[in-house]
Amino acid sequence: MQGSDIFVWDSQFETGLPELDRQHRHLVDLVNSLARMLATETDSIESPLLSVFDELADYVTFHFGYEEMLMSTVAASKSERAHRQAHEDFKARLEEARREAKAAPYEVTGNLLTFLSRWLMFHIIGTDRHLAKKLLAVKSGASEKEAELKASDAMVDSGEILLSAMNRLYDSLAARTNELLEAKRRLRWEIDSHRLTEFELRKLSSAVEHSPVSIIITDSQGMFEYVNPKFTELTGYGFHELDGKTPRVLKSGETPDIEYEKLWKTISSGNEWHGEFHNKKKNGEFYWDHASISPIRNAVGNITHYVAIQENITERKLAEEQFQQQKQLSDDIINSLPGIFYMLNEYGRFVRANPRFSVVTGYSMGEILAMSALDFFEAEEKQLITNKMREVFEKGEAWVEADLVVKDGRKIPYYFNGHRITFTSKSYLVGLGTDISERKLLEMELVRQATTDMLTGLPNRRYFLELASQEIARSRRYVKLLSVLMIDLDEFKSINDNYGHQTGDTVLVKFAEICRKSMRAIDVTGRLGGEEFAILLPETEEKEALDAAERLRRSVAGEKVEGEGGKTVHFTISIGVATLSPSSDDIDVLLSAADKALYEAKRSGRNRVVCFRP
Repeated sequence: MQGSDIFVWDSQFETGLPELDRQHRHLVDLVNSLARMLATETDSIESPLLSVFDELADYVTFHFGYEEMLMSTVAASKSERAHRQAHEDFKARLEEARREAKAAPYEVTGNLLTFLSRWLMFHIIGTDRHLAKKLLAVKSGASEKEAELKASDAMVDSGEILLSAMNRLYDSLAARTNELLEAKRRLRWEIDSHRLTEFELRKLSSAVEHSPVSIIITDSQGMFEYVNPKFTELTGYGFHELDGKTPRVLKSGETPDIEYEKLWKTISSGNEWHGEFHNKKKNGEFYWDHASISPIRNAVGNITHYVAIQENITERKLAEEQFQQQKQLSDDIINSLPGIFYMLNEYGRFVRANPRFSVVTGYSMGEILAMSALDFFEAEEKQLITNKMREVFEKGEAWVEADLVVKDGRKIPYYFNGHRITFTSKSYLVGLGTDISERKLLEMELVRQATTDMLTGLPNRRYFLELASQEIARSRRYVKLLSVLMIDLDEFKSINDNYGHQTGDTVLVKFAEICRKSMRAIDVTGRLGGEEFAILLPETEEKEALDAAERLRRSVAGEKVEGEGGKTVHFTISIGVATLSPSSDDIDVLLSAADKALYEAKRSGRNRVVCFRP
């Protein structure tokens, strides 16, 4: 990370449209300029902040106009309408921030920085990449519908890109935290060192004169009696300017008066006081001090003087403030993620989760932080999840699909990914979970469409042959009989010609319904094409198959359907029966035998059952 930059551009944010990417990089520069404003000591940022607003206004006019020109080249869809609305929302937020800037420029700068960072990340990844992929697909010759599908498919890595950016943010925060901890250790060492020498300060030794911290000695009324060179260097006040004055000359007005009252009450009662001051130098510049003030007693125990050791902690306070801003930004990003975010230690215990995790699972945040990741999975998937977590810590990343078990017992299919990060010298797993329920339903629907006849709801030819081959293999393995019925609706063409194709479809649907009612649960009925059907009868010998076929034939002959115009239509079927034999050990041979018997049934008058005889 460069300087105070909080947003680093890389190839993950590129859309594929060079001009669009150039404009995005310009907005990245504006975001980082705001970060540098907050990190730079200055009396006022109002003027440069307004300049940023002016530049943002020019940027919005040009960039949004360019994007909406691109959107006008494709047919409007829900995503484009949402994209345009996002532009309007951005303009409204920018105008609101500009109105508030004069009253609270620092607060507005911080809020605007958070808003722009989050908006930039989600806008590029969530909308602009989608638009670019759609435009490129249209340009390559795809239809509007195909382009929309390709754009949606290209967006599946959005969660990975967001998580990658978040990992960089965590690495930066970890580095800054280590720096702060080191500074804190150094500060503690300095304070401990000063305590050992406090009693020697009365002698105003040469060590005090060259002390790296400010040292003040006052009388019992708080009047200055001595300040060391470091105090003069820091505050700008020489000792001659402090004659007859007290440390109140350093008051900035930023520290409440009640704190000074507590201080004086503590030291006047003979106790030490430790705390922080927000003081003001002679030139009006503010700074932070960490002070340790102790009373000095004479031989009879009366307080005669006070000695104060003050450490300039301005840089530390600025670092803490910047750390808090970075933490707030990371919190905003994590809490805005579209999926469930989790951070686990090496034992699989939760260190952090976003509010979305609580909403999805039904557990409170306190309950989640007391649980382990394995508590959200059923027994048969726990080992899989354990292996994947181990893979993350060993190889750096992993992904898995599994059912998330929520508090009310429901199971929700999720796609989980995990990445290893190092924070304060410890390894953690951070990841994002995405609900894939819709995708799973779509997959099931595609399987259903690929295996089912859409009119009758029966297995189609391909799926029926697949099931039949499995049953034949099972029959051979366990030495079981198996029979098949080949069925043809008699004079079906005449029904279509005389009553219409809609009536013909009604007849086919009616026949499928009769099969479901008449056949056993283990029997498999399929539509092979047109008016041709087949029924597989597992564990059924020839006589039983003939009986079943005859019952089905009679059931059909006794049914009727209402055709177009209210006409009543009766229909019959012809059935060929074949039983598995050593010479018919595959489905094609068995169906061919049944088909020959069906041909004989139709040739000999229809509406009858004929058994294949080799």
